Amino acid sequence: MKVLLADDRRDRLAQIIALLAFATLIRSPAFGEWNFGIDDQFYALVGDRLRGGDLLYVDIWDRKGPLLYLIFAGIGMVWPSMLAYQLAATVSAGLGAYGVSRIARRIADPVPAFLAGIVYLALLDRFEGGNLEAGVFFNSLTIGAAALIIARFDLLRSGRIDAGLVLAFFCAGLAIAIKQTAAFEGILFGSTALVLLCRSPLPASGVAWRAMLLALAGMLPMIATGGFYWLHGHFAELWNAMVTSNFSRSYADPEIRGRRVLIMAGMMAIPLIFAAMGWHTLRNDAPERGPILRFLVLWAAVALALLFLFPNIFVHYAQAALPPLAILCTGYFAGRRRILPGLVALVALSLLLSGSFHLQDRWRARPAAQALLDHVREVTPSRRLLVWGAPSYLYSLVGAEPVTPLAFAPHLYESREWTGFDPVTEVRRVLASRPESVIVQVPLPSSPLNPATVRMVDEYVSACGRKRGFTIYDHNGPQRQLVFSACAPD
Repeated sequence: MKVLLADDRRDRLAQIIALLAFATLIRSPAFGEWNFGIDDQFYALVGDRLRGGDLLYVDIWDRKGPLLYLIFAGIGMVWPSMLAYQLAATVSAGLGAYGVSRIARRIADPVPAFLAGIVYLALLDRFEGGNLEAGVFFNSLTIGAAALIIARFDLLRSGRIDAGLVLAFFCAGLAIAIKQTAAFEGILFGSTALVLLCRSPLPASGVAWRAMLLALAGMLPMIATGGFYWLHGHFAELWNAMVTSNFSRSYADPEIRGRRVLIMAGMMAIPLIFAAMGWHTLRNDAPERGPILRFLVLWAAVALALLFLFPNIFVHYAQAALPPLAILCTGYFAGRRRILPGLVALVALSLLLSGSFHLQDRWRARPAAQALLDHVREVTPSRRLLVWGAPSYLYSLVGAEPVTPLAFAPHLYESREWTGFDPVTEVRRVLASRPESVIVQVPLPSSPLNPATVRMVDEYVSACGRKRGFTIYDHNGPQRQLVFSACAPD
């Protein structure tokens, strides 16, 4: 038995190492790029600002959960580098893939289960999770929670809970503290545990206190966050960012939304088809897998429903659905001798279409971004800077302090945005600080724009003494930046 256990441990360690190595391989083309993703670099900027003493939601604003930014702040305390953030995200993605494989191992043999982890990593790259997106972090916590719960189905049926279940719901709570929509997966996990407890021999009171303990574990991260902001007199700002702003955003125009729905449906078609084939194979071959399969299908259904209910539909919103779909794909690999077509469709095609493997852009990206940075540093000696576009991490790289809490420029120039701040007032305050350099992305990556704020910035840069254009590269390809300088000489 000890020998078998040792072999099993060695196999698991080898699997973790292999998945981490694959994650590193497919994500490494973007290593060192600070401009790879618009959201990614903003998270890094916020982490830097928190280390500098800013209070999230008060001094610098976004609507995502606090843990996401605390992760970046914590990594920066050890090594304040974009590469450090990327390596940490790679570890998180690899561990998430290992969790996918462990869940898949409960319904299939080791090789198909391992391939499920590979599929997850490839799909994550395809859906804009190849760098620092929030899903790279909260997915791993959600996967860990799901793995712990699935492993304890029999325990719950007997009316018992243990430390592993409490940990599962705490992990789900941490995922919610990164992105609030993970609460819907948390509700599914909680409902699953409650149903199994209700079917146990426990009396109602026994079910109630166990369910309350698990719910408390899930709510603990956000309770702690709320308590912190309450004690510091900023609970209203927290509520505005986490709740009000998310429900106050305007929906995209029906035409734009319809087009994005069709694009997303096309992108999701391949993983959905292979997941459906896998589900069909597993359901027919072994009916005893039924409870786990139902859980996985419900998990995927909740994540997909959320995807199409968002006010705006972006590719990275699909990341929450990838773990259950990748696990269900296990059935395809388990039920067929010829697995190459599935690997090509799910892995090779995903990688070829991902931003990380736009290798010509990746080759150009670092020197192009460095040229922009060198110029901005040269023309901004007093570090009074306005970034009017995507590359918000320039604030950190130049050492400039954003004048407004809305350092993420789309919050100021998107017409459908709602933050609780008046964008016109904020832009007026920024321009009153007399930025000596303004970086304008052409065209601005949004539609429709806020005409008032755009006009104010256009008028300001029209008086600048110098203008120089740069092309830099993100995961979508080239983007044009105009650097206006000598705008307000000392």
